[in-house]
Amino acid sequence: MALFALERGGTEPVVVCLHGFCQSCAYWAPTLDDLAEKDVRGLAPDLPGFGRSAGEPGPYTMSAMADAVARMLDERGIARVRLVGGSMGGVVAQQLVLRHPERVERLLLVATGAVMNDPNAGLAKAEEIAAAPWDEAAVAPIVSGFFHRAPVDSDVARFRRIALDASHAAAVEAARSNAHNNTLDRLVEIRVPTLIVQGRHDRARTPEHGALMRERIEGATLAVIENAGHTPQLEDREMFHSIALPFLTAH
Repeated sequence: MALFALERGGTEPVVVCLHGFCQSCAYWAPTLDDLAEKDVRGLAPDLPGFGRSAGEPGPYTMSAMADAVARMLDERGIARVRLVGGSMGGVVAQQLVLRHPERVERLLLVATGAVMNDPNAGLAKAEEIAAAPWDEAAVAPIVSGFFHRAPVDSDVARFRRIALDASHAAAVEAARSNAHNNTLDRLVEIRVPTLIVQGRHDRARTPEHGALMRERIEGATLAVIENAGHTPQLEDREMFHSIALPFLTAH
């Protein structure tokens, strides 16, 4: 099977956007639309085990997902991309640029980090997910944590449905892998232009996570969006794209 991917736009450059935990390509649809207006080709895959790639076999670790994205690029004949990763997708993006540096020419990390403040708490959360039925009660607190500014009720319901589309096994393994992930000491290996964007009110990945990555990645810049939480591309689309699009479309 191949990863499902939402695609928009023209030819070059190619921007690939990776979604977060219990999310899907739908979280990046507005970004792809705005890129298409600039005749930039945008791709947003559903990562293995999530969205319309829920049937993809594991493993569902951060490194395995990075390799799956690299295979998707091979299948589409795409050599190099401008890579965007949000939340867990930002962890996958770090793994991708470290494992396949020749594939990435620019890197945008959004609402993510290189290491969790408390990996044990992350592992405990993974075990909670493993023990509970995979139903709306399980995903509701996950989805509510994505937003500082709650979307309209219909969007909340849609985002919960997207979360429920995920394979339960994928959610558990991805949560465990994300908790174990620590790329902090390897960030010095990243040698491409890098922009880091954090939401001021993000409870999961605070601006301090972004500052820590900026210190390790040579030449990286950090932007903090004041009125956003864990999904700044949706919570303050205009501000996010005023920062992100010039970086992603630069010559």
